Amino acid sequence: MKLVKFKVENYRNINDSGCIEVNDIACIVGKNESGKTSLLQALWKFNPFKKIPYSLDREWPRGRRRERSDDATVCTCWFAFDQEEQKTLSEIDSCFDGIKEVIISKDYGGKRRYKFVSVDFPSDFSWVVSTLKKHLGTLPDQASDYMKQNYQKAFEQFLENIPEDDPGSYVISVLNDFLVEIEGSPDAAEQDTDQEVFEILEEKEVVVNSKLEQQSPRRNAIETVRQWLPTFIYMDDYRVFSGRAQLNQVQSRVNEGTPKDDDETIIMIMNQAGLNLDEEVQKGNEEDREQRMLDMNDASHTLTNEISDRWSQKKYEVMFQADGQHFITFVKDEGGALIPLEERSKGFQWFFSFDMTFMCETEGSFENAIILLDEPGLHLHASAQRDLLERMYAYADKNQLIYTTHLPFMVDSKRLDNIHICEELPEGTKVHQNWQTANKDARFTLQAALGLSWSQSLFVGQHNLVVEGVTDFWYLSAFSSLFDDAGEVGLPEELVITPAGGASKVAYVGTVLQGQELNVCVLLDSDDEGKNAYEQLVHQWILDEKLALKLGTILSKSRDVAIEDLFSTDYYLKFVNQAYSKELSKKSLQLKEEKKTIVDRVVAALKKENIRKFNKGRVAKMILRDITSKSLSDFDDSTVDSFRKVISAINEIYMKWTE
Repeated sequence: MKLVKFKVENYRNINDSGCIEVNDIACIVGKNESGKTSLLQALWKFNPFKKIPYSLDREWPRGRRRERSDDATVCTCWFAFDQEEQKTLSEIDSCFDGIKEVIISKDYGGKRRYKFVSVDFPSDFSWVVSTLKKHLGTLPDQASDYMKQNYQKAFEQFLENIPEDDPGSYVISVLNDFLVEIEGSPDAAEQDTDQEVFEILEEKEVVVNSKLEQQSPRRNAIETVRQWLPTFIYMDDYRVFSGRAQLNQVQSRVNEGTPKDDDETIIMIMNQAGLNLDEEVQKGNEEDREQRMLDMNDASHTLTNEISDRWSQKKYEVMFQADGQHFITFVKDEGGALIPLEERSKGFQWFFSFDMTFMCETEGSFENAIILLDEPGLHLHASAQRDLLERMYAYADKNQLIYTTHLPFMVDSKRLDNIHICEELPEGTKVHQNWQTANKDARFTLQAALGLSWSQSLFVGQHNLVVEGVTDFWYLSAFSSLFDDAGEVGLPEELVITPAGGASKVAYVGTVLQGQELNVCVLLDSDDEGKNAYEQLVHQWILDEKLALKLGTILSKSRDVAIEDLFSTDYYLKFVNQAYSKELSKKSLQLKEEKKTIVDRVVAALKKENIRKFNKGRVAKMILRDITSKSLSDFDDSTVDSFRKVISAINEIYMKWTE
């Protein structure tokens, strides 16, 4: 079950966050105190490893005291089912055929509410009533007239007494008493012909109870989905493990119900290694030191093997030592020294502590988790933050990961479609992807992250490709990654792609970079604006024409060609229809075959539907989400060949620079 989007309400400084879409990784960017931590913690409590309730007293928004209620929703999550899960649900009841999504909300009282999208099934109450009517609503023909008359009145009264809350359990508990009372009626007993009827009713009672014990289709589906729910794992940058403790003091605090954070983490380490706190406290008072050493050695190998076998991304070696009540953990990674955990760098402690939490809270599977990281990498220098980003992609391999940051180096410029802005507004914290409307503080991290490539180019001499707009940057970066993943040649990592903000600005940006004596080439659409930019660059700004690439020339097309034309018409149009489904009232656009770019053709088709403005970025975001979920082989040959030609043309220039 995959998280598609979520929304947080009525939590601290968040009245309504807005819907936040999630793919494999989502990055929440914002300044300190903007509400990022509150957002993650509200989501974490939706389904944490250990039950952690919402607190109405401490977490309800200030200034709305009269609205406080245990029934108030805090977090709503939209989950999509995979094909296997869809099949399992359809086997519960035919009403679930074709179901693809469930919406689950959780309130302050801890109650979850489930809504299966596009499923029409009866409520639990109506299902229980219909089950009773089907099996017990009509008496057999041989029943006496007297019994039919009295039974019908009693049965209708019985139905009226069924509560809407948990009706199945109620019926199971009182149905036998109801039938015994009917059978025991003196008047009814005089009817000898009704004895056989009572026996039939008893048989039907067994059938009804059996069905109610199996629960309604909705209850069965909810129970099934509940078991599929991913575990939400939360970790902030300040939570690290201490590997050293006085075990008897830890035991005392645990027994008193006042354990420290360090106590809980040391117990977690011990449990993962097969050590029991109470047993180790007892052994610490005994004289048999040799057996204690053997136990510690065995536990060390146990934990080391657990991590090595189940988590291949990082190799650790663990060693425990204990002297009386003094317990200490030594850890090293590949190629490192075996030294006490708390003497390792904060970065190492963070990685190790998260891996231990990850293993514990996924019960060793390292999958089916929603990982929530609050400001990871604060203690790391810039290059280590980039390494952390790569490690986080490994965490998200069989999971989903959502992290917050205000650090430019923690923003992946290749995945701009997954970046959300968190800002505090007068109406409370909001999370969105509209960069243009965000305030200055909220945009700062993004501007800094995108500006890093510029500053690095200007001051460390990297090679540059200038493109017209951010969509060109997105598409080229995304397909470059697909080629790399497929074992083909993508764009060089050293090549910095800089969106100029339009064809008219390409000449200016290219000239500025070239003026710094850097290597610069540009990629232009083969439309009127692109042709004008080409003329400026080559004839007015004296850029070698071999460094000014035109898409039409690369693809040997005589007609106008823009970056969107690298996709097949059917593929691009599919996402246009999805992006504008509301405006089109679910109709599909039909494009004329003309010698214009697909964007121009879409604009013309939309105008016929009285839609005057076409937002390419709106479609591009949907395409990016699709690209990141696919491999190169999922695309048609024409699209792959077009991107391959463009990337090859860029690489030819790059290779000449680096000869």
